[in-house]
Amino acid sequence: MHITHCLRTLKALKLQNNVHLCTIKPKEQRRETMNLDWSDIHYFVLMVEKQTLKATAEALQVEHSTVSRRIERLEKQLNVHLFDRINKRYLLTADGQRLYTEAKKLQFNVRQFVQAAQDSLQEMTNVLVSMPPMIAHALVSPHLAAFQQRFPAIRLVLSSNTAISSLHQRQADIALRLVVPQQNDLVVRRLRDMQYGWFAHADYVKNTPESQWQYIDFGVTGPHTPWLNKQLADKSIGFVCNDFAVMQSAVMQKLGIGWLPFEYGNSSEFIQVHTSEIFIGQLHLVMHEDVRHAQKVRDVADFLIEILRE
Repeated sequence: MHITHCLRTLKALKLQNNVHLCTIKPKEQRRETMNLDWSDIHYFVLMVEKQTLKATAEALQVEHSTVSRRIERLEKQLNVHLFDRINKRYLLTADGQRLYTEAKKLQFNVRQFVQAAQDSLQEMTNVLVSMPPMIAHALVSPHLAAFQQRFPAIRLVLSSNTAISSLHQRQADIALRLVVPQQNDLVVRRLRDMQYGWFAHADYVKNTPESQWQYIDFGVTGPHTPWLNKQLADKSIGFVCNDFAVMQSAVMQKLGIGWLPFEYGNSSEFIQVHTSEIFIGQLHLVMHEDVRHAQKVRDVADFLIEILRE
């Protein structure tokens, strides 16, 4: 009986002890849900890359105060000091550098997620390619039928424009550019040299004294501008346009001497003048790092490389 009583007593004490422990156990604190605005992370990434309020605001097309407010809000929500402000420059702290690495991964994953969703929703996938009109007319359009035969599930959307489309804002998946972009997260591949020279209709040269030659200026700013301005400094300019197809037509109509890509100047009715004065530019294929591995974008890029490379 004594042993039985002791066991019962110990059991009771054990139960009491357990109850007692439960009553003094610290209450678990609930973790507050962090309601982040995902666009704040985009502001953060751009601020890291641009380093100033002005440059970041210009890239996002917002006011300086908006950028500042977004960064301050993100720091407050994360309870982390992201930047040191030094002479108007925003430089990453150690914590900021760690979070920037994760933010880039997050940005990549979100874009991949959106791309996968878009691919799955469309039986045919649109791939948007931006390029200057001259490249579209002279170099790409002759190969459209071949592309369609090879890739029937890709709807190629060509944007032929002198303005540079933003790859960051998904205005294009691929861009063909005559200017090398400076952003670090863009993948750039040089395709070929582009030669430009002075061309005229044979009849114009034959019937017009050289002292009376009129020149046609190309009204688009680019890497060629200093060279072209120097060439035309002492010339009489009779016509200005911003499209090489229009300039080719003007030369065909004997309006003057046109500055044309060789692809437009190699006509049986044209002759090249000032043959030593040739400008050499470069054509590049550009993609955002996030879309380069999407299969259909990769297919279009490979096709363009195939038809355009030297």
